[in-house]
Amino acid sequence: MVNIDSNKTVNSSGDNFRVLYVCSAARSGSTLTDMFVGGHSQAASLGELNFLGNGISLNHKCSCGMDLRICSQWHEVFDAIKYSTNIDFLVNPYAYNLWDAISSDTIDYEWQTRSKVLAINFRKAWLSSRNLLPGLLRDFIPIPPSLSKALDNKMNLYREIAHCWKKSIIVDSSKNDREAIELFKKWPANIKIVLLTRDGRGVYFSRRSSGYTQSESIKGWLNYYRRALPALDKFIPPESFLKIRYEDLATKPEEVGRILCNFAHIPFEPEMLDFTRFTRHLVGGNNMRFSSNKKIELDIRWQTELYGDELDFFTRTGGDMNHQLGYQ
Repeated sequence: MVNIDSNKTVNSSGDNFRVLYVCSAARSGSTLTDMFVGGHSQAASLGELNFLGNGISLNHKCSCGMDLRICSQWHEVFDAIKYSTNIDFLVNPYAYNLWDAISSDTIDYEWQTRSKVLAINFRKAWLSSRNLLPGLLRDFIPIPPSLSKALDNKMNLYREIAHCWKKSIIVDSSKNDREAIELFKKWPANIKIVLLTRDGRGVYFSRRSSGYTQSESIKGWLNYYRRALPALDKFIPPESFLKIRYEDLATKPEEVGRILCNFAHIPFEPEMLDFTRFTRHLVGGNNMRFSSNKKIELDIRWQTELYGDELDFFTRTGGDMNHQLGYQ
């Protein structure tokens, strides 16, 4: 790796961009974090990039308000991919293989079949078991070929976006800790990982408010950090790994923004605090990306509305993990 200046890093392949890969459980503020960093003049805010094929297939909108299929920014990227690989996203959205991503909200049933989900869950179990092995033994066991190809495709997609949109920072909030680790292992000069946490009571309350059962409302959050915390600590060195809290970003945005920018080796820009200043082009994420009044707000409804049996259930089930994440 050769340092060109404080804002650019070039590896042996000539790539002069960095990726901030945001890891978090669902409803922990990953869209907020993605959009916040995406307000920097050097950054491209992408959202949950692994759902790009899903978004095109189901004709979802880009956060700019245009359909993904006709968004001029994404169209430029699709043309670049078609030129370099002969794969047309608009004709076959899933032909350009990206990392496994199962949708629970907007499901493309023609693609996300039962057999597909079973295969994805098998690969998840393979990677989780592999990460439990000692380092040298782990490295002798390959990841599944489809995921190896997905890593190369993801890096090529980052590369095309950085080139087409003229950005030096790529923000990907796909949230998959397994993918983040493998990306870092393959391109350590380019990948930096942000682990975002949120008080589990807020996550639990948010999901309960959306109609999920008690078990469903805590399971994803709890399992995510049980797996991701030790794995990321084990495989990602401190200089490439940053932990931040949703609550801190929402209440002290400039302070956390400076920390994020320092981590990414870019200067802080006050314009990042104004979510309405720049148009972003996110795929997936929560609906705040479409709001005309985008602003940083702390959601603490749980503090007044989570009590009694509901709070007791969370405390019994997720209290220990919440303490481990630093919440009292």
